[in-house]
Amino acid sequence: MRIAGRQVDTALALRFLTEGSMKGAALVMAFLLARWLGVDDFGSYAQAQAMVLVLAPIALLGLGFAIVRQIAGTSVPRRVGTSLTTALAIVSVISTLAASAIFLAAEAFGTSVMENAVSADLVRAAAVLLPVAAWQTLILESLRGRQRVRTATVLQIGESVSILTAIVALHLAGELTPTNVILSFAAMKFGSLCLGTLDLFRSQRLRWRHLRFLKHTDIRGALALGIPFMIAGFGEALMGMVDRLVLGNILGADAVGRYAAAQTLAAILASWGAPFWWLLYPRMAHALARGTREDMLPPVRKLFGTFLFFGLPIAAAIVLLGPQLLTLALGDDFGVSILLMAFLTGAVFINQSATPWEYHLYIEGKAAFLMWATLAWGMIAVAGTIFLAPRFGIVGAAGPVAAARAGFALTILIAARRNGQGLNFIPADAAIRLMAGFAAGLCTAVPVFAISEPEYGPALSALTFVAAYFTAGPGVSALQARRRSA
Repeated sequence: MRIAGRQVDTALALRFLTEGSMKGAALVMAFLLARWLGVDDFGSYAQAQAMVLVLAPIALLGLGFAIVRQIAGTSVPRRVGTSLTTALAIVSVISTLAASAIFLAAEAFGTSVMENAVSADLVRAAAVLLPVAAWQTLILESLRGRQRVRTATVLQIGESVSILTAIVALHLAGELTPTNVILSFAAMKFGSLCLGTLDLFRSQRLRWRHLRFLKHTDIRGALALGIPFMIAGFGEALMGMVDRLVLGNILGADAVGRYAAAQTLAAILASWGAPFWWLLYPRMAHALARGTREDMLPPVRKLFGTFLFFGLPIAAAIVLLGPQLLTLALGDDFGVSILLMAFLTGAVFINQSATPWEYHLYIEGKAAFLMWATLAWGMIAVAGTIFLAPRFGIVGAAGPVAAARAGFALTILIAARRNGQGLNFIPADAAIRLMAGFAAGLCTAVPVFAISEPEYGPALSALTFVAAYFTAGPGVSALQARRRSA
């Protein structure tokens, strides 16, 4: 298959189909919820959702990743059963204890942590969702470990469509509230969890006698493997979700509603990148296993180059059109500035672009370094949001998040360079386009900010960036032709 003159393999096309179905339904759902709930209730819903996403990595203890490693290489039902039973038992204890504490302290939690932005009933609904989300993640990871990719894909798409249908049904019945939305999430995820468990039992020929606990040494090994990923996941949540909780505490639910709606648009860029990264990690590992570090360059440059070629114009379009789209689709209550859109989109783009170097460090056994780097920059993002949000509003939350993403990306780029892989992951044509685009954008931004018109800076910079990015194409083609002739 060829897209814009570039060869794209079938596996990548299938991942785009899956990702498009799931994220498309999620985007439609988010916009419907924002429009039907209004800015305050949508903000409350976003805070409750963020609370679950922040606590989920802790409840999982990284066992989702560990169980994939443990069961991927075996076909013995007893080994699959013992790994699954042990992981489910540990996750169940941690998640139910955390959920019970939140459920019982819902009044105090909603008042002190979220400044009355989230009702006690909504906090209780989020507490119900927490263990269900943790169990479902574990089952989906188990299906992935046993290469039940088709089943996992069907379950994920089916869940997205079911939740969207439930939202529409609640609206038509006049029962659409943030609490009912979260409870619908829990119900649909529980259904997906049950179906996934049945498929796992059937396909792996599991019987009750296989459901035993691992030995203590194996449990310690799984935890030793999983806990670094748990800490890294928590750090990632600090950079990507805690800002909603902090904003709700400082500025209220309406600010969170506008912020979350803008984040939903910026997440389109993450949806664009997800299929590339789903394929990239195993291809990098496979190339390294069969050769040297240099053998990783072709698959990285191919996938990363295609991501950059289309991803940069997508990012510029989101910055330029995002505020207008939010106002047109959701109303004036959801109005945001281009500067906020630029910060949020920039944070997503930086995070996505750092993925090849992050994967390289994982493959090279640098998980502990990544764990502490992610946690450190996550804490910096939270501290910056707490300090700047009261002074600059929602822009004061987005700025530290973008800065933390940039700091983390620079940290792992330096580490990867010391480990033998630096900027050579970036294809030559993408590097030229990037330099031309950023130079043009910077030359536009500096005089605009100098004459005290910062609101127009991001829009003009995005326009000049796109213009330079595409007009650099002939220069790239000439350089490639010269290299081929040489």
